Amino acid sequence: MSDPYSNLAAQEIELQERIADAMEARCLEPAQVAIRKAYLSNLDLPPDAKALELGSGTGHVTRDLIKVAGAASAHGIEPSPVMVARANRDFGDDPRLSFSQGDAKATGLPDSSVDMVLLHTLLCHVPGPQDVLTEVHRILKPGGVLAICDGDYDTATAQIADFDPLDQLVRFMIDQNVTNLWIMRQITGLLTQVGFDLGPSTGHGYVAEGEAGYFLTVIDRGADRMVEDGLLFSETGAALKEEARRRVAENRFFGFMSYVSQIARKPADG
Repeated sequence: MSDPYSNLAAQEIELQERIADAMEARCLEPAQVAIRKAYLSNLDLPPDAKALELGSGTGHVTRDLIKVAGAASAHGIEPSPVMVARANRDFGDDPRLSFSQGDAKATGLPDSSVDMVLLHTLLCHVPGPQDVLTEVHRILKPGGVLAICDGDYDTATAQIADFDPLDQLVRFMIDQNVTNLWIMRQITGLLTQVGFDLGPSTGHGYVAEGEAGYFLTVIDRGADRMVEDGLLFSETGAALKEEARRRVAENRFFGFMSYVSQIARKPADG
């Protein structure tokens, strides 16, 4: 099965709901909030800035474009109708925020119409990411800001010793749900090819803390996919999920992945 995020609107509603649950768990984790704050806090946007997030999911990160980055308004474009419905449910009462279903490669927005675009954990799922970057370059105003953050997914691990079975679940889940594990190792070349000026690039270490809510969704999805593919019996998958939760309860769980953020600008001369 290929990366379901790459064509999320075509997936079964049950799978979209499950992915939405995982995204919300990740968005709300304090360590993930800190990563977003670290790269969105100093973008120097104009006072009336119009911001856009492509692949806006359930809307939590789009809201950060106002709360953290300081935009006056923010719109999210997301392919999944389930995600758009959740975003509108949770944030639709804020007149500064709006969400719609659409395609990051063909937004339908006018040329040079937004001050800032965010791609948060989007490009790793996109075949042909340069097409998204070309569209972003088109719709950004001259001097406009592009902020990208994505996982360096080859670093994802739950391993605490050699041959740790939980780590195999993490690796399998990443392999089955990410199109490009190394997108942030390639991003500077892609950006310069499209015509962006490069800004700061920053690494962000993510360690699962407390109840490890997001990382447990990674474990669960890895176990379920291995059961679906006939690699594990259902009882084995259930036992491995329980192993992860017991480690959390006894403060023995470890989950880590590095993220990288990259800031870029469309040249002021367009």
